[in-house]
Amino acid sequence: MTASPFPTARLTGLVIAFWLATATATSVREVSLDEMLARAELVFEGEVTHLEVKETPHHHRPFTQITFRVLDVIKGREELSTVTLDFLGGQIGDKRLQVSDMDYPELGEHGIYFVESLQRRQVHPLYGWSQGRFLTTVDEAGQLHIRTADGDPVVRLEFDSASEPTGLSRGIAKGVFTRGDALSKEAISLDDFKRRLRQQLDIIR
Repeated sequence: MTASPFPTARLTGLVIAFWLATATATSVREVSLDEMLARAELVFEGEVTHLEVKETPHHHRPFTQITFRVLDVIKGREELSTVTLDFLGGQIGDKRLQVSDMDYPELGEHGIYFVESLQRRQVHPLYGWSQGRFLTTVDEAGQLHIRTADGDPVVRLEFDSASEPTGLSRGIAKGVFTRGDALSKEAISLDDFKRRLRQQLDIIR
């Protein structure tokens, strides 16, 4: 069985008990679009409606809790109307824990999210960190299109489960192709993106 991308996101810095101005270094392996789709427990279209930082009762470390309104379930529990995901780090008063390379979803953002597990608390709940987060952008005609978490328009998808990634992530899953100079309307539409994911799910199930 292939290991999860999260245990390989090794925290090489020391998380101090009081977590005052503490930072941790991370490394995340590259994952494929096929892997994310096959192994994520939940894949959904959603919108961020609430953010709150809470301290864990036993380890006294902060997690940023982010609540999403679920608009469409592509894989997973179709009855979900909201989902709250915990991301390690955040600030409470003058105490702050910062995780390097952690990019938190923002209030009001809308996108497609691949969640590895709804039961286990992890450093980052999305599969492959930013690889499992796709945001929408609107063209001049009001149509929604897909971009990466870094904002690059997604212009092509390739599903190839026979070819496993071997290196570290650059923030984009294998099989996701972007073009930095593309206009938003040239990117894959939200509806087409979801259709392609559902078609591939029918193949790999």
